[in-house]
Amino acid sequence: MTDKNKQSPTTADEQTTSSTEVKETKDSQSSSKAGVITGVVAILIALGLTGGLFYHGHQQGLEQKQAIAKLQSQLQNQGDGQKSLEIALNENKQAISSQLQQANTELQQVKQAEKLATAQLETVQLAIANLKMRNPNEWMLAEAEYLIRMAGRKLILEQDMTSSLALLASANRRITELNDPSLLPLRRIVEEDIAALAALPKVDRDGVALKLSIQAAAVDKLALNNITRPATTKADKTLSSDSSDWQQNLAKSWQSFSENFVTVRRQEANVEALLAPNQAWYLAENLKTKLLQAELAVYRQNQAAFNNSLDTAINWISRYFDNDLANTQAMVTSLQTLRDTVITAKLPAKLNSADVIRTTIKERKIRTLIADSAQ
Repeated sequence: MTDKNKQSPTTADEQTTSSTEVKETKDSQSSSKAGVITGVVAILIALGLTGGLFYHGHQQGLEQKQAIAKLQSQLQNQGDGQKSLEIALNENKQAISSQLQQANTELQQVKQAEKLATAQLETVQLAIANLKMRNPNEWMLAEAEYLIRMAGRKLILEQDMTSSLALLASANRRITELNDPSLLPLRRIVEEDIAALAALPKVDRDGVALKLSIQAAAVDKLALNNITRPATTKADKTLSSDSSDWQQNLAKSWQSFSENFVTVRRQEANVEALLAPNQAWYLAENLKTKLLQAELAVYRQNQAAFNNSLDTAINWISRYFDNDLANTQAMVTSLQTLRDTVITAKLPAKLNSADVIRTTIKERKIRTLIADSAQ
């Protein structure tokens, strides 16, 4: 018992110690469990936070994408709207331009119709004035206008200054016979036209052309040059009686003997060969052509061509034809005279009196029409 009592405190101590250790062990296990739990909780919290952040970021990304898509859609809609507006504006512009062009066309048609109506009205008025103008004086003025118009045609188209002057003088006489002081300015213009034409050099182109034609026809009557040999002197063949002249006598005897077989004559002057028949024909035809070219230059008023053709013709006649004959000399003299003729004259482009008399007649008709309307 005693031993058991003695051992009991030890056992109690051991039990106390064991319980303490067990308690400490439990405490340590409980603390380790708490740490694990805390770590797990922390991990879970971290994961939760990470998941929350990821989810939040994912949601924001989706929202941003939706916002971007919405903005792109709005921009696309705005772009489509702008294109639609541009197309509509272009169509409006085209429609307005077409309408404006059509309006301009209609306006031009209206203007042309107005001009035509005005011209027709004026024509009718002038016709009425013509019907009412039975005064012989007015008919004389109309005759003067016709004569002046014909004078202008003669001057410009035919370049016939003589006929133009005669027609102007006749028109001036008719205007003078009217004895109307209001026609003095017209008479002055007609007189100025007459003086301007009278001051121009008189060119008888028809006369010059006729003379050239006559000379061309006379070419066939010209005679070509013949060969003219220089005069030769005969040698003295008389034998000398002087014995000292035996050499000369021998030469003369030999010359007399040789002349019966061969005759040799010497000449130092140049002799032109005769033309062959075909060459003579070509020469005559070319000479005629030159004269015809000069005649054509007269009507074209080409002074240089006229002079060149005549110079060539005179040169050919003097060189290839017999200048000792009277007809050759007469042709050369006639062509030289024609060569000095002036065939050009600077004629006026129009007659000033033509416009003035037309205006005068028109104004007189209008005044007559107004006077008749006032009555």
